[in-house]
Amino acid sequence: MLVFFIHGVNTQNSRYADVLIKKIHKKLANPTNFYSSFWGNLFNNKKHQTIGCIEKDFSRVCEHHKEYKSSYDDIYRYKKRRNEIINNFLGDFLIYQNPVRGKAIRKTIVEQLSQFLNDHSDQQEIHLIAHSLGSFILWDLIFSDTLDNDDPAFIFREKLNLLNLASITTLGSPLLFLKQMLDIDFSVINYYFKNSDKEETAGLQKLRWVNIIHSSDLIAYPLKAAIEDEISSDLLFCDHYVWQYANGMEKTLNNMGQSDMAMVVGAEDAHSSYFYDNLDGDITSGIIAYNLLGKTQKLLERCVHPKPMG
Repeated sequence: MLVFFIHGVNTQNSRYADVLIKKIHKKLANPTNFYSSFWGNLFNNKKHQTIGCIEKDFSRVCEHHKEYKSSYDDIYRYKKRRNEIINNFLGDFLIYQNPVRGKAIRKTIVEQLSQFLNDHSDQQEIHLIAHSLGSFILWDLIFSDTLDNDDPAFIFREKLNLLNLASITTLGSPLLFLKQMLDIDFSVINYYFKNSDKEETAGLQKLRWVNIIHSSDLIAYPLKAAIEDEISSDLLFCDHYVWQYANGMEKTLNNMGQSDMAMVVGAEDAHSSYFYDNLDGDITSGIIAYNLLGKTQKLLERCVHPKPMG
């Protein structure tokens, strides 16, 4: 069994999935090979360039209006936090939307998949796990019908066509909004089954897609209702909710009735919590293990895990 990860925004370490992989391993009896693809360092210069330009403009304003020296922090508020948003979220998302840079990211992922497959040429079953923006990258790699004919995604598809793609797991996925923004029609997934060369295995089991949503993750949203009229019965799709507080402060503020503040302080941790060495990571790894093992009844009988403590 092969399991291939695609990360999303704000990932600067190629070992981002190590903790989650260890947790999944404990729940599997089958020999499993994992690979964490990594593209997070490709365009750091572009994010730094953007922040550099902002800093330059701000410095010019301050130089031009020295009479407001005591109020510089009010002229351009939350500067540190804005820079963090560019570095952690907006920068990577916008970089991927650039056709040339998005293509370069896909090329890197395809090269890493090729190496993974070469290292395990005896394996025929593969599972894909994508976090955040990685779920959109995964969509492009497998299903998008808007890419140029020379896009690396078609090499990715050729390689998958020689294997049994058994499951997809998305974590913290914004695909609902990308579907609306880009008019993505999920019925293109049906052509994957129609054009597959794996006729001898096509009837054995459905492709499983599990979409995991942390209840405090403002990037992640359920997808089933938006796509159920477009996908065929060959795809088993279900949303699962990790019903926990992202951190202690979120819990405390919620208990105090400060839900807006709780939402703010919980959001960033929640978006990364799928990979944490805590209850969130335990629950996430359990759902993924069910998906990897094809335990469809377990996936269908419970989609909320469990009630938050306190």
